[in-house]
Amino acid sequence: NAYCALLEMRPHRPPSTPDAAANSLRRDVRAGKLDAEAVDAVLSAAGHPVQRARRSSATNLSERELEVLRLIARGLSNKQIGSQLSITEKTVEHHVTHIYNKIGVSTRAGATLFAMQNYLLGELHL
Repeated sequence: NAYCALLEMRPHRPPSTPDAAANSLRRDVRAGKLDAEAVDAVLSAAGHPVQRARRSSATNLSERELEVLRLIARGLSNKQIGSQLSITEKTVEHHVTHIYNKIGVSTRAGATLFAMQNYLLGELHL
C-alpha cells in the first residue's frame, strides 16, 4: 500500500517518517487522489489518530441508492447495474455520484467499505 511504500527507502528519496507518510496520504485525500475512508482505515491500522469527517447518515440514501450501493459492493460495473435494475447506465452514474456525495467517498472501494461498516449489505450473495 501507499503508506508502506512511503516508509521504504527508494532510489530517488529517503524513507518517510510515519507522520510524514500519514500527512502525505492526507494531502492526497484532499487533492482527490485517494479515498478518505480507505486512508483512514490504513492510518488507523498503523496506529495514527484518525479524525473522521462528519458524514451524512446512511439513512439519507434512497432505496434505489441502497440497491446501487449493494451492487457496487458486489463488484458490478455501472453497465451491469443498469442492466440488473432496468435503468440506463447514465442513470446509474447519477446514482453513484449522489451516493459518493452523501457518504463522503470518492471510489467504489470507499463506498463498499462504508456499506460494510454501516451494515448495509445484509446477506451479500456473490
